[in-house]
Amino acid sequence: MEGMRKRDASKKWLYETPYVLLAILIIFFLTTHSPNYTHYDAPSYILFDPIRPPLYPFFIWLFHWAGSYQYTFIMWIHAIVTFFALLYARFWLKKYLKISDFLIFTMCVIVTLTILFHFQLLLIGAEGLSFPLFIVTFFLFIECFKEFSLKKLTYLALWVSLIILTRLQFYYFYGIFIILCAWYLYKRVSIKPLSIGVAILLISILTTCIIDRSYHYFKHGFFVGAPATGKLLVVQPLFLAGRGDVTHYFKNLKQRQYAHEMLVKVNEQHLNQDANLLNATKPSYYELAYESYNRNYIAIFHIVSQVLAPVTPTESSKIAQDITNTLMSHEPKKNLLFFLWKFIQFIGGISLFLFFLIITSAFFAKIVLNRNWNPDYAQIFVAMILLMTFLNAAVVAMFETYSGAYFCYSQFIFYCLAAFLADRVFFSGMNLQLNTSNEAI
Repeated sequence: MEGMRKRDASKKWLYETPYVLLAILIIFFLTTHSPNYTHYDAPSYILFDPIRPPLYPFFIWLFHWAGSYQYTFIMWIHAIVTFFALLYARFWLKKYLKISDFLIFTMCVIVTLTILFHFQLLLIGAEGLSFPLFIVTFFLFIECFKEFSLKKLTYLALWVSLIILTRLQFYYFYGIFIILCAWYLYKRVSIKPLSIGVAILLISILTTCIIDRSYHYFKHGFFVGAPATGKLLVVQPLFLAGRGDVTHYFKNLKQRQYAHEMLVKVNEQHLNQDANLLNATKPSYYELAYESYNRNYIAIFHIVSQVLAPVTPTESSKIAQDITNTLMSHEPKKNLLFFLWKFIQFIGGISLFLFFLIITSAFFAKIVLNRNWNPDYAQIFVAMILLMTFLNAAVVAMFETYSGAYFCYSQFIFYCLAAFLADRVFFSGMNLQLNTSNEAI
């Protein structure tokens, strides 16, 4: 009996050793690198820019006592929190999907090399917190879809609030809240507990909104959310406006003046000369226009910021939003088709989009054909990957150009999906044999 305990202990340490080595690798990486606090986004967080939600700027401020070592402390906290999030992912994937620890470790190594070492640990940016928050939130969503639990819904509401207060990108989680409630109705959850669950989600949304707006009120003097969306949305319609005179679209004199000034600067710098390609709906033309848009996005955004610099952040966002609405209302087809093209590209291109579309079709067919279907964790896991991939790509395509920081979350769930598929295709028999042996013991 004592010998069996020793063998079990040695096996346990054998399983944990790779993760200890991974931790040592991360420590070595941090000791040989310095935090990057001068890149494009960092100053806006450090200086509490109005376009940023409150959590990460406040997180940076918490370490002001460290003086010149402030950003080094932050870098190490990034690493500690993210490493524990990866350990949680390991626990969850083993417990609920029975994935081989070898494949989970391989996934963690790939995440470390392609996401953590590439930018997430070193950059002073919201991804230092939002990435580990996303990992926990992703698995919580799966658990809430699997079974109705007020306790888990409360945890989910808390984590979603934290991640939204860290990064505006995740407002799409509120869309998943709606889908989750619809799913509970589909599964015939009783009205009373469902009403309590909906109240929990609504209270979390309201609380998050109040916290965000209160922060901006006391810090920046306006009781609204971060005024970032207007100037981001206007870039695409300005690009698609081409070199034609569109000022006659505007009835408001102020909007006309701002739009005219923006378009003159964009035309002078030849930033939208490829927009006319979209007059013909050919994939090759869309590809060329898309490349031009990606290349010139930042330059167009800087023009918008320069033109609207004399007004307050809230006014500039409102003016840009009004210009966007006007331009898009006169070119709805072109704007919609270009958005769809960006959406497909942000998912991974046409082939990967169709790959996911096939799986999505099977999922909806299963729901329609089997009203009493009770999906297991694996099926919900795949469905949640599809849902978050689509929503994340749609949000980024609407507001931004392609950047790895916006898709590290999609990368993570893709790596999890790869580990799951590899396990089911190549390791399922080995897992079965291992489970049989354990039962025999």
